Amino acid sequence: MAELEWVEVSGRDLNLASNGVVELQYMAVDVRGKIRGGDTNRLTLNLRPDTRARVEEAGLRFLNRMELPPGRYQVRVAGHDTVGGAAGSVVYDLEVPDFYKVPISVSGVVLTSLASPQGATAKMDDQLKDVLPAPPIGERTFRKGDELALFAEVYDNTSDKPHAVDIATTVIADDGKVQFTSAEERASSELQGQRGGYGYVARIPLSDLQPGLYVLVVEARSRAGNGAASRREVQFRVIEPAS
Repeated sequence: MAELEWVEVSGRDLNLASNGVVELQYMAVDVRGKIRGGDTNRLTLNLRPDTRARVEEAGLRFLNRMELPPGRYQVRVAGHDTVGGAAGSVVYDLEVPDFYKVPISVSGVVLTSLASPQGATAKMDDQLKDVLPAPPIGERTFRKGDELALFAEVYDNTSDKPHAVDIATTVIADDGKVQFTSAEERASSELQGQRGGYGYVARIPLSDLQPGLYVLVVEARSRAGNGAASRREVQFRVIEPAS
């Protein structure tokens, strides 16, 4: 299974002098302590003035993919500004599910924003750039009036017979009231009898949402058999627009 990892570095922590170098190392370690994936990214900061301004405001983003079999891992990331000397690290516990062992499942949800300040992306993901209008972001606080775009994959193993899968996106407010919903139907014939997932894209306008806490839900339900279902939830916050 391919796992997408993205790391965002604050522009305020970097020395943006010409020809500075940012080095990013990452690895995935399994429960036995064995390294199962990783790489090193090096970026020379030869930035144009407009790009430098974006990095100063919204940071620098690195995207990477690792091929990991199902299991539990600890992802370790370390970054170093070789000119300014700033360094930092983060450790994240990750479980890679086996999407083919259950009737239906939804992958992790990748989010981006159309209106939030976009930093520079040092390494773009070739698959996501074709389905999302902007690079994915880790930010989960957005201004009213913004618009979100999401991508997820739905893995369907419910039946070999032709059937449909319903995929819905819902936004639920902190008081439990549904504030937004969209739905679409996908046909099992899209998979052409192969193992894999339906690529799912949705847009969520925030213009009608009041400032507060919300939960974004992506749910898939098969019309085959007993109607197996799966869902993913992402919490986010809406704040007042900039004055």
